[in-house]
Amino acid sequence: MIKNKVVSFDLDGTLTDHSFVDSVWLEGIPQLYSVKKKVTFDDAKIAVKKEYDKIGEEELQWYNLQYWIKKFDLNVSWQHLLSRFEDRIRIYPDALKIVEELAQKEIRLVIITNANTEFLEFQLASTKIGGYFEAVFSATSDFGLVKKTVDVYRRVCNILGILPHEMIHVGDDQNFDFYVPKRLGITAFHLDRKGTNRGKHVIYSLEELNKIVEKL
Repeated sequence: MIKNKVVSFDLDGTLTDHSFVDSVWLEGIPQLYSVKKKVTFDDAKIAVKKEYDKIGEEELQWYNLQYWIKKFDLNVSWQHLLSRFEDRIRIYPDALKIVEELAQKEIRLVIITNANTEFLEFQLASTKIGGYFEAVFSATSDFGLVKKTVDVYRRVCNILGILPHEMIHVGDDQNFDFYVPKRLGITAFHLDRKGTNRGKHVIYSLEELNKIVEKL
């Protein structure tokens, strides 16, 4: 029996690349804004990004697509907007491989993400990996929180019936996926696909998780 009973993953930038979410936020919304305001796409993109930056990634509204559709008074449903870019959803090859390998070892797998449920469900359905996970948690939709607080991870541990030290968490955001869960006592790893950081808790591919789990 391994010490860590659960392996937890972030979603965007960890299991899936940013093509889909970036297309929605930086292409889809600005295109609609451009038509609505009768401005060029480039001007629309600047205006939209300025509004995003006023909120920032530590606030709930940042992740809420319906909030932005209403704010910009766009004539579109969130379902239609997401479906426009569904073909850009891509899972990293190392993500699919490690999830399959860990599942074969009967290790409990979960996802903890800031992504709203709408994004989450689209991506899991498209990549076909949802079946490997015992549970999937949207911090923003399920708890009304952003992963800037340990309360997100504490709630997940309580739901799963484990202690923090019985979880490994990995994700690409150094704060949300490493420093925050580490404060709670979770064994956390920062996934740095660009290879710019160093440290014993930095990994450069999800395939490294196999050796990590075996050592633990």
